[in-house]
Amino acid sequence: MTSNPRVNRYLKDKAMDHIDHALGRPVDPLGETYRNHFATDAGGKQAQQFAASPNWERVGQRDDMAFFAVTDIGRDALAAHLKQIGDKHRLYHVTYEGQTQAVVAVSAAKAKYSLWLDISDCFCDLTFGKFCRAATVRAAA
Repeated sequence: MTSNPRVNRYLKDKAMDHIDHALGRPVDPLGETYRNHFATDAGGKQAQQFAASPNWERVGQRDDMAFFAVTDIGRDALAAHLKQIGDKHRLYHVTYEGQTQAVVAVSAAKAKYSLWLDISDCFCDLTFGKFCRAATVRAAA
């Protein structure tokens, strides 16, 4: 798993949502992301808007598709937007039976529950109560 995992979110501000989408919806837009691209119609209105914005850099074109990457300014803008709207997604480390897993959640309790959901089908007898007593969770630095 990457040190900057994905978040399942949608942003009402379309400009910020496009940046978030291009980066792969990372928990931390300033960190390293597994992707940084957005493809759109080369002759379209969106391509013109991206080309005029300091948040985007045109990185290529193939046939009728233009490809853009988010700039450092765009990453900073997304980070500021997430802070402004109070996005609560954080990275937590949940440890169970000596194994630590990075989990994105809005609280430590939800991080623990998320990991239990992920592993409970492999541990048929593991109730959530047993898991809670044995697992530890801490916020990532």
